[in-house]
Amino acid sequence: MPAFEAKMGTKFCKCGYGLEQEAPHEISSTLPLSQWPKEGKIEIHNYSMQYRPDLDMSLKELNLHIGGHEKIGVVGRTGAGKSSLIYALLRIVEPASGTIIIDGIDTSTIGLHKLRSSISIVPQDPTLFEGTVRKNLDPESKYTDKQIWKAIQTVQIEDILSIPTGKYTPTKDIASKADSDDIPGPWVTGIGLDKWVETDGRNFSVGQRQLLCLCRAVLWHRRILILDEATANIDSKTDQLMQTIIRSEFSDCTVITIAHRLNTIMDSDRILVMDHGKAVEFDTPEALVKCGGHYAKLLESTQF
Repeated sequence: MPAFEAKMGTKFCKCGYGLEQEAPHEISSTLPLSQWPKEGKIEIHNYSMQYRPDLDMSLKELNLHIGGHEKIGVVGRTGAGKSSLIYALLRIVEPASGTIIIDGIDTSTIGLHKLRSSISIVPQDPTLFEGTVRKNLDPESKYTDKQIWKAIQTVQIEDILSIPTGKYTPTKDIASKADSDDIPGPWVTGIGLDKWVETDGRNFSVGQRQLLCLCRAVLWHRRILILDEATANIDSKTDQLMQTIIRSEFSDCTVITIAHRLNTIMDSDRILVMDHGKAVEFDTPEALVKCGGHYAKLLESTQF
């Protein structure tokens, strides 16, 4: 992750290891309502961003208005600013100037936890943690087993969970020893929601890990969903399944898709074309093809 400057008021705050510290995770005085955001309307005003003061701007005076429930495809060649847009929305990098407003609230005025917990992201490299499937899908234990299974059935991964896996657990006699992790105890088998997920999900294929991440997004059902080249490393069959699920399950959400394959964004309401940190085109797919600009050229080359 690139280093970044996190402004605290008018000063930069540094932690003890020489790294810039993030803004507060909670700000009680500006905490939005629990139902925020309801529509997923995003307004970006004169927004610029840089990873370090000595580097060029990664986003340059960006002005975008994304309607609630709108489906946006984002394309551009390497270095165009697609990932920077995600960092900006999640405040992984703070702005050099400008604002991002979601459903009427300036995101710089709220805690990072509230902001980031209001947006779902399915990344290119699916993230799973060591533990049970249940803990991976519902780490804060907010949902019932019935709700979790409904999401699993929606994403059609029941068969993945039907094959038992488990882990070694230390016995009572060695649990207190400092090197207990090196001395395995009995093997505990799990199935269904108790199926064991190894570190980084390595006991699942890439496609299975991606579907589990999508299942998590379906379960949480936040009003803004970001797909960060989520289908780049999976086969076309899994890609098609994911696209079908996204269209049906997130019809009432704002969906921003960073595209790897052009066919994954063809049915977007509008397409944003990024180039060197700027929004060079932003219109319907039909209008962009008709004007013969950047998007039309990307279609011709199919390389971006």
